[in-house]
Amino acid sequence: MDYYKTQFSHTLDEVKTDLFIYALGEIGFESFEEEPQTLRAYIPKTLYDKAKLEALMCEWVAENIQYQTQFIKDENWNAVWESQYEPVLFGNYCFVHAPFHAPRKDVKYNIEIEPKMSFGTAHHPTTALIIEYISKEPLQGKRLLDMGCGTGVLAILASKEGASSVDAIDNDVWAYENTLENIERNHTPTIHVEMGDASNLQAKEYDYIIANINRNILLRDITHYAACLPTGGILLLSGFYQEDIAKLEVECNKHRLFYVDYKTREKWAALKFIKK
Repeated sequence: MDYYKTQFSHTLDEVKTDLFIYALGEIGFESFEEEPQTLRAYIPKTLYDKAKLEALMCEWVAENIQYQTQFIKDENWNAVWESQYEPVLFGNYCFVHAPFHAPRKDVKYNIEIEPKMSFGTAHHPTTALIIEYISKEPLQGKRLLDMGCGTGVLAILASKEGASSVDAIDNDVWAYENTLENIERNHTPTIHVEMGDASNLQAKEYDYIIANINRNILLRDITHYAACLPTGGILLLSGFYQEDIAKLEVECNKHRLFYVDYKTREKWAALKFIKK
């Protein structure tokens, strides 16, 4: 898949940066890399709309944000990732790294991810929040779904934690193919990968569902997740801001999914619900 990368130079504070990223997400940008006064945002070619981006920048004109957009062809993307990818360490629990990084001996799990253009390489706060949940959940022998699997990193970690079966679903062909590669790379053959969306979930049942996507898709698909969870089943959600928690809780309650707790990191949030 071909992508566009837009690089923004700005002087926004943390709160405004989060709001700006949120606004970019609303017009189709899917992944972001932040550095001081620099933001890189990525969007599939099929979703890129120059007019929408220009209209958004007009709304932010008072902030004097400078930007430039670059087209990235499919075959060039891996080289871009390799030039920028850094491994991620989660205490002594797990180390998410690329093939060109050495694994660590002081962690419970090493997860090797080929850093292609599929999202969920553990850098984003929402992925980190779900990893924190996985580290505390009793997944041994459980049936688990990773919805919107990206690279498959969360499905791989759940498999390593002893889940008896793991389904990983994404609607992006690159994510689908990348997850297949990564489960082979990490020797987790019990993971079943599908390309699709919530319509794939008919007549399926899971003890755990992980959905790290975005607020609007989560709100739309909660009814499908609830239908797949038995009483006592657990739903872990992320991909949204703290201010979205109330809306998600209201929608979950409509489907007998009740709040357990939440985690936050850098204005992003993750929620845990139980089916009753």
